[in-house]
Amino acid sequence: MTAVLLIDDSPELLESLRARLAADLGAQATVLTWVPVDGEQTEVTFKNYIDNNDVRLVVTDYDLTRRGQLGFFGATVVDWCQMRAIPVGDFSRGNTTSLADEPNLFELRVPVDSEDATVSYISAVFRGFVEIRATIDARAELLRQRSPAAALAMMLDAKRLESQFSQYGARYANANPGLIDALTEVASDAAPPPGDLRKIELLTYITGHLLVNAVLRFPGPIAGKKATCAYLAVGQEEYETIRTLLQAANYSGPFRELDDYLWVHKVDETLEGLEDHVSENEVFQSQGTRRRRALEIALGRTLARSPACTRCHGENGGFLCPFTRRAVCERPDCSTVSNVWIPAGARLCRFEKDFYDEWAPILGM
Repeated sequence: MTAVLLIDDSPELLESLRARLAADLGAQATVLTWVPVDGEQTEVTFKNYIDNNDVRLVVTDYDLTRRGQLGFFGATVVDWCQMRAIPVGDFSRGNTTSLADEPNLFELRVPVDSEDATVSYISAVFRGFVEIRATIDARAELLRQRSPAAALAMMLDAKRLESQFSQYGARYANANPGLIDALTEVASDAAPPPGDLRKIELLTYITGHLLVNAVLRFPGPIAGKKATCAYLAVGQEEYETIRTLLQAANYSGPFRELDDYLWVHKVDETLEGLEDHVSENEVFQSQGTRRRRALEIALGRTLARSPACTRCHGENGGFLCPFTRRAVCERPDCSTVSNVWIPAGARLCRFEKDFYDEWAPILGM
């Protein structure tokens, strides 16, 4: 049976999380726990957990020293997992920061705002990776694709979007050296041909992270609630109303539980039909304004603007800042473009100007 491994040095907190997660996953997975203790050979223990169980996701606290394992931190667990192509998340309560974090393709940051949020995220990510693995197991042609982006596009039945997905993959260089070695071994003509199982594990690992940490995190071909509202220049309180018009754009792929995602090209197809009713004499400040007007005509009422934008007061919209999570528009005093921290394929994303001006000199944006 597949399993999730939780690692923490607080038995009470770990047991509470285990019970909640086990109830949520039910028969889908066994939830294993590990509390490192003084004198334990941690690498041996970790290896035993992995060798004796079908672990598909590891979630670890950052500081694991409370019970005497001095010098043992979650970063070590992350290294071990990456060498084995096992997805690993950090749910550290003592390692949070209010500063921006540079996107890392192979890092899963588990929310710790509440136990509900933690459990929901872990369950959704676990199910997402399991679904990808099952799809690859069932479709051998995915292993023969020329790149993870091509495999992802085929997996999602979206071959037309392969070029957009490929633009998200520029940060493979951030990977752990152990993962690079594993990829090199699989690709090398000099090495013995690896078994399909290793290929499946690596493709699951890479395409899963590419999808959850890049494509879904930085809206482009796929958009969640906030990004959809920003794109359509409406307030978030209008989402359920506009959602009724966009049923054909539903995203039902892996990690769908993390948000209510829509295919942007299908949103555009719906809008094309609605825009036929917009008067040719109307003048619009932006494409976001035009999209909202088409929706208003279809619904027969005025839609609320996003109060998050203090520059145009939500009139223009069109984009989402993936770091402030606020709607922005193309005005030069509202947003700016950068491909350093925002993947080139994320066409619905722009930096909020104030945020960019404050942090770009320090963080190399």
